[in-house]
Amino acid sequence: MAFERSIKVAFDKISGEILQADEVFDGAKNAFATRKQFHKDEVELYCCECEQKLNVSGSKYDRLHFKHGQNSEPCLLKDNKLSPEETKQLTRIYQSKESVRHKQLKNEIGQKLSQIEGVQSIQIDDKFIIDGKERRKPDVYCQYFDKKLVFEIQLSDLSLRYIINRHDFYKRNKMYLIWVLDNFDPRGQSQTERDIKYLTEHQNFFRLDEKTEEFKLICTYKYPFLTDENRLLSKWLEKSIRLNQVKFSSSLFQIFYFNYGQGLKLREREQEKREREQEEAERRQREIERRERAEQKVNWVLDQLRERWIKQSVNFDHIQEELRGMSSYQISVLKDSPAFKPKNGQPRIHHWFSNAQRDHFQFLGFMLECQYLNFDVNELSKTNTSLLSTLFDNESVKYKMWLTRKILKRGYVFKKEDEALITQLNYDNKTFRYTLILCYSANQLSNKSLVEKLFEHGTLVCIIESARRKKIVGFKWKPDQWIAFANNAIHAYKEYWDYIEIAFRHFGIWDLLISLDKKGSFRKKLDQYYSTLPKQNFDCDRLFRELYPELEY
Repeated sequence: MAFERSIKVAFDKISGEILQADEVFDGAKNAFATRKQFHKDEVELYCCECEQKLNVSGSKYDRLHFKHGQNSEPCLLKDNKLSPEETKQLTRIYQSKESVRHKQLKNEIGQKLSQIEGVQSIQIDDKFIIDGKERRKPDVYCQYFDKKLVFEIQLSDLSLRYIINRHDFYKRNKMYLIWVLDNFDPRGQSQTERDIKYLTEHQNFFRLDEKTEEFKLICTYKYPFLTDENRLLSKWLEKSIRLNQVKFSSSLFQIFYFNYGQGLKLREREQEKREREQEEAERRQREIERRERAEQKVNWVLDQLRERWIKQSVNFDHIQEELRGMSSYQISVLKDSPAFKPKNGQPRIHHWFSNAQRDHFQFLGFMLECQYLNFDVNELSKTNTSLLSTLFDNESVKYKMWLTRKILKRGYVFKKEDEALITQLNYDNKTFRYTLILCYSANQLSNKSLVEKLFEHGTLVCIIESARRKKIVGFKWKPDQWIAFANNAIHAYKEYWDYIEIAFRHFGIWDLLISLDKKGSFRKKLDQYYSTLPKQNFDCDRLFRELYPELEY
């Protein structure tokens, strides 16, 4: 493996020149001359990194090289951990420090800093910062009010090790390191450009503004922004700034003009806000469109209902089919329609019943049966009358009992004052009592869909109700005709006899029948029934369980 010198250059304080090891030591004549000068004290060699004295030393292969003294302090070039490429980079850095451009920049920085209020103790290339066994000599040092600033001018590529070493050293010593990047492209992809961007959290980079007499830095900073499409992008901007315009990060010991990290978070929050606003706008638009579609459906239903009211139609199948196909939201819009709100203070259901003509009974029946419409049959009219009263007050409407059943099915609570309305149907006393029993029984049903079943099995209900009351009600039988009543029940309703027998036994009528059956006619009917055991019908099971939960059906 070829011999590689770790210290490529040394500074000769006597001549003021930088000596390159590969030039002065390669060739026997040059190597001998340099070594002779060193021992005659004609050259005074110093390390370009740590400013400590260097010796001229030889290796076992008789290769001369620069070397730190045996008891020298730590130095970046002394640990032999640098790669050949890093060594070359450092050599270029040290050489650049003696270039005309480098000297021009540090002198101009020092001269311009002297004009700034609050700046003092300016030192150009002659201030040693000592930290234990390490020491650094920045290109320019000054104090700015209570802060210590160090300027390092970069003209050539920097190794990551060199950058980190400088950052860590000055941070430990609570000094703000300002890189003056003379040939830096923040968009560039060289290793140095990537390394510096990685270490500079705020993404601010500085170079001296040479177009102005005062001290100003041109800050190239990364600026996040949102496009019209709400994409989060970043661009590089430039601004010439004074020292009093920079901000100081006391945790990082870096200066910045624009805090990219903070700005990025603000833009991210703004982006999220825009996204939420966009989502909300889209949601509102969808809601508007949804509402419009629902209103189209609703308007169609309302138009159909108006047409059938005008024509006193009896066919509502098409409307019912359309209602079944509507969504819950569309139904809610329908229920909330002004068409079902009070008109001139009159609840709409009362308005329909009070204005209905002879053949509107089908329209009224449909409205009562339609669970998609929103109205309360127990709501009083504006004159405090019940819906049943409104129905019976309208002499034009026919089929009042049929509509009464529909009203009960809708949830109407039958009351004492409603009994007088039933008398208007010109029922005989038996039918009147029978009807009242069923109307009051409807109040007991939590499941109002059973009202139709209640009236379908009205006679059977009155049989069981008679047993419960221990009084024959709803029939022509006299109060003491229990045997005839029971014989008729077992004959006419033998397919429901199980229900009747359970009720008779539970309410104590069974024992009464046995005691009254002197001629044995009831026993004979029972024997005949049990000998044939007719098939029982349980189609009214749910009805009886609601009306008579005390019976164990």
